[in-house]
Amino acid sequence: MADVVMVHGIGPEEETEEQLRDDWMSALARTLRDNGRTEQAARLADGSVSASMVYYRHLYARYVPRDDWDMPLPDPMAATGEDVAVDIMDNIQQHASDPAARAEAARALDELRAEVGPEQGPAELLRMFVAVLGRLGPVARSGFAALSSTGVFHLGQVAAYLDDETVREDAIEAVLSRVAPDTKVVLAHSLGTVVAYEALHRLEQPLPLLITFGSPLGLRSIIRRRLRPQPLRSPGHLKRWVNVADRDDFIVSTLRLRTLFPDDDAVLERTRLVKNRNTNPHAAVEYLKHWETVEPLAQLV
Repeated sequence: MADVVMVHGIGPEEETEEQLRDDWMSALARTLRDNGRTEQAARLADGSVSASMVYYRHLYARYVPRDDWDMPLPDPMAATGEDVAVDIMDNIQQHASDPAARAEAARALDELRAEVGPEQGPAELLRMFVAVLGRLGPVARSGFAALSSTGVFHLGQVAAYLDDETVREDAIEAVLSRVAPDTKVVLAHSLGTVVAYEALHRLEQPLPLLITFGSPLGLRSIIRRRLRPQPLRSPGHLKRWVNVADRDDFIVSTLRLRTLFPDDDAVLERTRLVKNRNTNPHAAVEYLKHWETVEPLAQLV
């Protein structure tokens, strides 16, 4: 139960709940101070504003690779991971700011289409997709798939959420267990935006604000058609939804999330665009450095 509830995304298994919470809170307080909101920053720092990190990464324990050759994902889950990898490459091809990055992603997709054959199993295909992803500049600079085991685990977290009902339900319950009637805002990053989207549709009390950033909501072949509920719509008890994106964030499926929702949806606002550091445009703390991300929260705390 907290004023501010935070929902993390994909990342390393060794990153703890406390680390994530402290990193996000420090970034929020710094951005508030840098923009003249010293009182709100102090309230976050001294605990006057309560904050909680929803932690669910431990749910993926059975899918953690033991080494660079291990493939702990069942074949259907590995196939889901491949589709997510293709969507990431297509994201780069569609809206990366650097024309060279767009061309690089297009070549990678052509390469995969030429090399993928029916004789290869899903596990081997996922290794191939991760290897190609790791060579793309926007991905390589972030360390997202620096090693095949890292890339497999990152994509495996998305696949496990979509394919393993136990993981999905436990992650959703983790969100709902932290959101109280007095919660003012939910902040969600990356895969956490998918978890928050689904969880908040089950919420039974009003929530003033949802802020999503680095969101894969709307991935063409996977998440958009597998999100629950369908068709896409804002959660019924949500009052305001602000989405933030960096065009070079390879996880971001669309820079116009609003266009995927009904025309009469008055909750989700037009996506705010920011520019994160080129070395890791998907990082949560990079998004939290921007006033565009933090300003809606500043109005409530």
